[in-house]
Amino acid sequence: MTSTAQEASTPQGGPGGDACPYCGWPDRAEPFQVVSRHDTAGGYTVWTRCGCGSLQVRVVDAGGMRVLSRSGRG
Repeated sequence: MTSTAQEASTPQGGPGGDACPYCGWPDRAEPFQVVSRHDTAGGYTVWTRCGCGSLQVRVVDAGGMRVLSRSGRG
């Protein structure tokens, strides 16, 4: 099996997921709605809601921002 340079976005925010797989809202754009924010030892975790209703868990640390998980459309 071969691997491509850019993997497809997954509902869980997997590798290559640079936009919401449901509506295309860019991950690097300002979140549609911040639900909650929690400080961690290395930065903070942010729960956000996309414009289409998908709930996202974002981690912001020295490495930047990453979407760790997404729900289905809300």
